[in-house]
Amino acid sequence: MSHAIEYLCSYGELTAPCTTPTGPLADDFTLNSPVGVHADSYGRLWVCDTGNSRVLVFDAGLSELLHVIEGPGDDTPEAPRLLMPFHVCPHPTHQLMYCTDMGHGRVVAYAYDEDEVWFSYAFGQGDSRYLPLSDPNGITVVRERDGADYLYVCDEFFHTPGDLASRCVKFTLEGEFVAQFRHVAGPGVRHELLWPQGLASDANGNLYLANTGHYEVLKISTDWPIVDECVQAPHDTVMLHQHGKPGGIGKFNVMRSVCVIGDRVFVPGHIENAITIYDLAGEQVGVVNGLLPLWNHTLEPVHSLSDLVYGALEDVVFVGPYQVCAAEDEPDVYFISEPFASSVIKVRIPRARGEEDALLIESVGHRRDDQNRLRSTSQFNCMTSVIGFKRERRLLPRDAAVGGNWIDYWARATTSIYKYWYDQFRTQLGFDPLARMENASLNIDSGNWCMKTFSTESDPYRQLQDMMRGFFVPGDLAMDVYYPHTPPLGQICPGTPIVFVTNFNLCTVTMYQFNPAGYLINYGVPFGREGIGGDGTLKAPQGIAVNSAGEIYIADSLNNRISMWQIQPTGYVEFRKNFRWQDDDGFTPCDIAIDAQDRLFVCDQFNNCLRVFDREGNSLWSYGRLGYCDDVDVDYENFMLPASVCIDGDRLIVNDLVNRALKMFRIGDDTLHYEAGISVFKKYPDAGGVWMPYFIYADRGRLYVPDTTFNVVNVFSYQAAAPDSIGIAA
Repeated sequence: MSHAIEYLCSYGELTAPCTTPTGPLADDFTLNSPVGVHADSYGRLWVCDTGNSRVLVFDAGLSELLHVIEGPGDDTPEAPRLLMPFHVCPHPTHQLMYCTDMGHGRVVAYAYDEDEVWFSYAFGQGDSRYLPLSDPNGITVVRERDGADYLYVCDEFFHTPGDLASRCVKFTLEGEFVAQFRHVAGPGVRHELLWPQGLASDANGNLYLANTGHYEVLKISTDWPIVDECVQAPHDTVMLHQHGKPGGIGKFNVMRSVCVIGDRVFVPGHIENAITIYDLAGEQVGVVNGLLPLWNHTLEPVHSLSDLVYGALEDVVFVGPYQVCAAEDEPDVYFISEPFASSVIKVRIPRARGEEDALLIESVGHRRDDQNRLRSTSQFNCMTSVIGFKRERRLLPRDAAVGGNWIDYWARATTSIYKYWYDQFRTQLGFDPLARMENASLNIDSGNWCMKTFSTESDPYRQLQDMMRGFFVPGDLAMDVYYPHTPPLGQICPGTPIVFVTNFNLCTVTMYQFNPAGYLINYGVPFGREGIGGDGTLKAPQGIAVNSAGEIYIADSLNNRISMWQIQPTGYVEFRKNFRWQDDDGFTPCDIAIDAQDRLFVCDQFNNCLRVFDREGNSLWSYGRLGYCDDVDVDYENFMLPASVCIDGDRLIVNDLVNRALKMFRIGDDTLHYEAGISVFKKYPDAGGVWMPYFIYADRGRLYVPDTTFNVVNVFSYQAAAPDSIGIAA
């Protein structure tokens, strides 16, 4: 296809295969989005270092790396190395550890003794009785009533034509298929499996399944029969817990994992950055929501104001806890993976009831961007957003961008005088704060609390600098750039843009400006405040777009609306209005892009489509429908949780999150015309693979895709629109 999207390159430092030595951990040792953890019979901890596509084995004290497992073979097509290993689970009697290898749709079993680890066998490729595993995730072994042990595996994105339901597959311990189910039904309720992730079991033969797509944990007895791929429950109380559907993929309080240890059930993430604990009957017995360190580590290097508090905060909160497992022979001691912090921690959690603080004993993995070490590039951590700078920004007619009261006129007069003298000063000295940004990308490295620039002309892309000299607010997520017609009051370098950044946690928008040295410092004060329903309030804001009139549109995701604001010549940002798609309370905006006609294209994430508004927020038309995208050139109208949208001229590109597809359309008067697409799942990140893409950006034939969990930015090429079709005015 002439308009094909093709992988070009990536930037962000990854750990290459066969480069990590065993032994005591190096000072700069890092993990990359670790997910599954489990102790073996020797008390050693097995960790799925998922973003680096490997499994690591540590000693119980997390001070020494004993084994690095990168694959069952020699990385040949017949025996490829691991790709996104997600969970590990021990054999009940033998020295075997099972590992779900999502990228290759298989379960790999590794044998071990006190000194060595070796590949034993793999399964899941399918046969005449069952379809191959699609995306194996959670895994557990359970002893059933007949006294035999069986292995259950959650197949997260499995589906068949016309049926969106996922499945849970039952195997023997040797990998022979036994049965599968896709629904659980009692007399009064039927639960469809949708993107199940976590899976655990107790000593009584019960399964605990984190049915992530429906925000619930199901408790399922293996005594219940499976009929037509549906577990037949004798009553309708098969649910351990459920909570209301959050709006926005960024919300962490969903059930992604469930862990059973003795008589307690741990549900990480049910409450944001906390672990909820239940007894086996489903009664809540406690919430663990904080940490108290047993040591005082050395100070983190300080390169911006926000670094002053980074080191302290990383020890006093959980950061998206995912998997919990017990430490061998240490009562009330557990290992917990934190993918978003790229760390694994060892903690003591008391058995008392109520809200608890965990006691932090040890950790492995730390801030991925070691700022004491000079690098040609960076190790990102939770990269959320990319944007570039364009001087040739399309402008609205001047009378559409100005107006206001006498204070605004005074502000314009004052700044115009200042701009004149500033331009003279700049001309005489011959410096430009944006000189390095002309061919550079600006990146929000959310987990490292900073914004970084990379040269987009060098090959490979080269890091220019950490841009932050102001205060980076933890939770900063998405951004857009605004070029004022006239500089607002307080702008140090007139003619440079202002960067707007949404903060998901604090429910505000922060503004940054350039200083004469070309670094970002804070501009004005953040606007917006946390709240549900009121004017000027935000709840979990995500995407943001600013037009050339200084009108600001924010995806106010948990308020189910777009929030519209206006920046004034004084620099004050004033609330204008809220609006929804045809006043629909079920509207779930995630990201926004503005086309040449100032129409808003909005990802309505949980309605699996794009909504189009005019500049004033009037509903125009929609595009897309719910569905898997098995062939992007055929199923391009199908979306599943579209997370981001960007526009380059008359081309619109969508990040279709669950389908892991990038789709490019030409914008029409009342519809979109498909041009090209690419599937980006189940590839290594240095080959264009994407795991959890977020806010994408397109410009002049290049598409930038930040991945929050592989922690790279992948760059794709496409045929850009002709310059005269973009609608740029001087």
